[in-house]
Amino acid sequence: MNSTTNTDLFDRLGEPARMRHLAAYDLLHPELRDHLDRIATHSAHKLNAPVSMASILLDSAQLIIGRHGLPDTGDDLQGTPAEWALCTHTVLAGAPFLLTDNTADPRHADNPLLNMTGLRSYAGVPLTDDSGHVLGAHCVLDATPRHFTEEDLDVLTQGAAEIMRILDRHRLA
Repeated sequence: MNSTTNTDLFDRLGEPARMRHLAAYDLLHPELRDHLDRIATHSAHKLNAPVSMASILLDSAQLIIGRHGLPDTGDDLQGTPAEWALCTHTVLAGAPFLLTDNTADPRHADNPLLNMTGLRSYAGVPLTDDSGHVLGAHCVLDATPRHFTEEDLDVLTQGAAEIMRILDRHRLA
């Protein structure tokens, strides 16, 4: 992405009302990670995918708040630059985002995250709060090209609804 695109990306993700809504959640609550990891694990198993995540998108970074299939570095939160995160597309669209094979898609063929991890396909659905703000995404990734089905999206959508119920229990205000 060029700097103009990055500025636009940061402006869109950093929209003040959205950021205020994100700040209302206790993302470091000790119980939160365990609950969200369980949902990610469930989605990964249901969809036979090696990686699943619950993520929150800030203005410039994706925070991984629940995961399955990613290395545990011992950090409470892990993340990637927003411009590398496929979940950014889900958040900005406010709708499911699917990538069948990044190597065959010129928009994603040079994505450093995908190239470093060897992951090639993605399906993500938005995490939307009760005010309509898209906070993040619930997704699965696979190392092989993959066509995701409506049934796959239903599993992710159910997981996203559960993630939002859990996040709502961890609101600060």
